[in-house]
Amino acid sequence: MSTVSCEHFEEVADQIVRLYPELAAREGGGLQARVAALVNRLDDQFLKMAIDAGAEEIAIAEYVEKSLLVQAGYFESFPGEGLMEGAIGTRPPAACYQCYPQLSGKVLGESGLWTCVGTCGRNERETGVGRLRIFCMREIILLGSAAWVREQRARWLTTIARFARSLGLQVDLVPASDPFFGTGDAHGRKLVQQLKELKMEMRTRVGESIGLAIASFNLHETFFARRFQLRLRDGTDAYTGCVAFGLERWAMAMISKLGLAHALTVATEEL
Repeated sequence: MSTVSCEHFEEVADQIVRLYPELAAREGGGLQARVAALVNRLDDQFLKMAIDAGAEEIAIAEYVEKSLLVQAGYFESFPGEGLMEGAIGTRPPAACYQCYPQLSGKVLGESGLWTCVGTCGRNERETGVGRLRIFCMREIILLGSAAWVREQRARWLTTIARFARSLGLQVDLVPASDPFFGTGDAHGRKLVQQLKELKMEMRTRVGESIGLAIASFNLHETFFARRFQLRLRDGTDAYTGCVAFGLERWAMAMISKLGLAHALTVATEEL
């Protein structure tokens, strides 16, 4: 069972109250804990899907060394992007960054799936619904040949879209872009991602936001393989991809559609 910490849920609870003021009166001081419970139930579902598909779970740290982000090319991809830094350390901007070093140097076979969950942090420049400085992310890492990774991504696109609709959410899958990886300037990388459809987002409506991304489905080609020496049994660089879930955004989408009480019930039901 997932045990995502609820210490940072004040921010998302505040956003929910602004959208639905009646919840504040109804839930009183218990709203933050109930949102945390919904996030954990959703993560249980995503973890079950990953394990059922053959994924191995990887434990990751709460904070990350900046040297790892340098190796992963984060500062090249997001120049000037603020990190969430505190007295203890730096929050990882995405959960998957900590998975690749743990796989580095291993004999990886022909393909593999791994999953991890972590508390991430970003100093978001944008504001609005679902824009959080600290948030929980579940990821599924895909590693194998180019054809296998593309096939796996297509399967996860279908699986997660079906799951979202089973929860009552109306979702759209759209090509998207960010300078997550690659060479050259950020604008050029965005164009490449759009042309190759390397990034797909699942979007839904929450409040006035008609296109909030609740999941992304990403192909990295050999970018992270070269950075972290991820090679297949035949010695070639692996292709990688990832499926990422913004757990608080899923919770907000369900509350928006179903209400908190019903959302908690639905999220607990068997797939």
